[in-house]
Amino acid sequence: MSGAKAPEHTYSGLIEWTGNTGHGTSDYSAYSREYRVCFDGKTALAGSADPAFRGRPDLHNPEELFLASIAACHMLFWLSLCARNGIRALSYEDRPVGRLTLDAQGGGRFSEIVLRPVATIASGDDSDRALELHALAKERCFIANSCAVPILHEPVVRAADANEPMCDLQIDLDDRAGALAAMGEALGRAGVSIEGGAAFVAGGRGVAHFLFRDGAAARQALEQAGIRVVAERSVVAQRLDQGMPGQLGLVARRMVDAGVNIEVLYSDHDHRLMSWWMTRRGGGDCADDEVHESCHVAVNGRNPPLTRGVRRGDTADVGRDAQHAGASRHVRPPGMRTNST
Repeated sequence: MSGAKAPEHTYSGLIEWTGNTGHGTSDYSAYSREYRVCFDGKTALAGSADPAFRGRPDLHNPEELFLASIAACHMLFWLSLCARNGIRALSYEDRPVGRLTLDAQGGGRFSEIVLRPVATIASGDDSDRALELHALAKERCFIANSCAVPILHEPVVRAADANEPMCDLQIDLDDRAGALAAMGEALGRAGVSIEGGAAFVAGGRGVAHFLFRDGAAARQALEQAGIRVVAERSVVAQRLDQGMPGQLGLVARRMVDAGVNIEVLYSDHDHRLMSWWMTRRGGGDCADDEVHESCHVAVNGRNPPLTRGVRRGDTADVGRDAQHAGASRHVRPPGMRTNST
């Protein structure tokens, strides 16, 4: 196989200047810097120059797109490496910074780019390994490997707090195409992530239940967009052993025996298979420790010393995950700020 041609991928597109105002480039101030970027089968992207160079501030400029391509490539490599190494990434955001230095002739170049990714992984997963994967992603990133500019990395990995309170929002939606998209867009603009949930149609209305770590921020974003939040409730979450069939039946039967009615049931993004809010049959909330003890006894067959007195809205992790309850930390590796060139 020596001498075999390396695999290649070819990319092509169209960059079209759309800023001719009727006078062409007869003068430096006579034309617009607007352009559009087109790739077959994809939505065209409108762009402009940086406002410092007479561009529009509301459109993406080439410098921003360059920065975004480096950060996005690194992120995608890191996520794929997590998937291959048994690490469950739950969230990721990066606020990259690029420094452009101009020269006396009117040209210039980027002198440095710094990526600052902050990622959250599932409770109990290997934070140290997740940090090591950033170094590997740096080595493999197609875009970074094609750049002469020094690219530095300052990653932070945070383990999700298994006992971090979350809440369920019941949301009223129109039964029409686009209603769910509008809800998601409103949350996205506010930087609010959905941790789990479901949506369905009942009685001619869309009914959605979604799980949030910051219920107040989610509610504010939705209501500002004209989307009605019907109710906000705390939740109880229970992690089950996915390799043991029948646990749903065990837990549900235990709830029946305790006189507890499960009103909403869904999974979250941390592989906790059930999140629910409950009322006692006939009305009234059930005791917090009773709910958790009932769940734990159903799964483990014994009373749980760690779950008594947990507030509704907290979570009760079971089995191998119990030892990680409450383990939340920010990790920045020493010496990780490295040059990728």
